[in-house]
Amino acid sequence: HGNIMSPMTAFLMLQSMKTMGLRIKQQSTSAMKIATFLESHPNVEKVVYPGLASHPQKELADRQHRNGLHGGMLWFDVVGGDTAAIKLMDNVKRPWTLCENLGASESIITAFAVMTH
Repeated sequence: HGNIMSPMTAFLMLQSMKTMGLRIKQQSTSAMKIATFLESHPNVEKVVYPGLASHPQKELADRQHRNGLHGGMLWFDVVGGDTAAIKLMDNVKRPWTLCENLGASESIITAFAVMTH
């Protein structure tokens, strides 16, 4: 306990750091594919992901994000507003998990209007 990690925690962190670059690249690649798919979906009003050409700060993101890796997080609005978003969340299938925070290690979906404080 306290602010010093245990030897086992340190070992696990060192092991996971070896593949961190690969994981970040895959997260960014997957997020871009999902964002591109959602942007063309008829039930999606808006997609916000810095890798998309439609992002208002795409040029800035390209300058600041190394190697075109824009991260694994995106958000989108569905046609029909909160009611449609709740319906989507009620019917979502794996690999997505309902979650109220961004600290999860799995793919998560959340609707801020109804799930957060």
